[in-house]
Amino acid sequence: MPQKRKKRRRRRGGLGRLLRPLSVVLAAVAVVAALTMFFKVDQVEVTGNGRYRAEEVIAASGVEQGDNLILLDRYGISQRLCRELPYINDVRINPKFPDTLLVEVTEAHASASIQGAGGWWLIDAGGEPGIKLLELVEESAAQDYLQILSLEAANPVVGRTLELPEESPITWERLSALLTAMEEHGMFARADNLDLSDPDTLVLNYDGRFRVQLFYDADFDYEFQRLKKVEEVLEPNERGTIRMDMKDDADVHFIPEGQ
Repeated sequence: MPQKRKKRRRRRGGLGRLLRPLSVVLAAVAVVAALTMFFKVDQVEVTGNGRYRAEEVIAASGVEQGDNLILLDRYGISQRLCRELPYINDVRINPKFPDTLLVEVTEAHASASIQGAGGWWLIDAGGEPGIKLLELVEESAAQDYLQILSLEAANPVVGRTLELPEESPITWERLSALLTAMEEHGMFARADNLDLSDPDTLVLNYDGRFRVQLFYDADFDYEFQRLKKVEEVLEPNERGTIRMDMKDDADVHFIPEGQ
């Protein structure tokens, strides 16, 4: 008799070991089923938008009422919004249970213009994820922004990152660094145009009275700090060339107009 009881206990123990993992799997399936069954999108809340109405953002997202909050492809939605609405630069998407999707957008703003197929293209100041082509405009509208001269965009498409031709006098990285530094120093409002016709020196025509010469490989953040100090010692009516491209001289040289 004792031997039979031991065999029964072994059988029960073996069965228990088999049932435990099965019960865990069934519980997980039940949880997933509950999540996918009950957490449906009933409303979408959009924040951070200024250029686009909330309805436009929701329509471009492709999210529909009744979609599952858990199974939504948030990365795909973000990519779609940045592509369909070019002035959207970044998107954060989060569920708010039980039935709300939160969409927070960061909008780009036009800082400069560049020529390309079809006319003039507005671009943002760069940084992450890159210099973005925002829209095609008439030349009269392009003049309201820093105009980049002697450079054309290669194969421009609205919403895509700016590409430069192989023969470009400036690399994409250097142009991005320049525009980012100008943004950080608040220079776009006073900048007239950026002339890249000289392969050795770029020229920033600034404030309607200065011709600022810089090396293409300059530390633009540092040079713009120096430029501000030069402005502080010049008279408001002084005009001329500010040379920051002297190879054998670290000083900044101001050459009055007409000399």
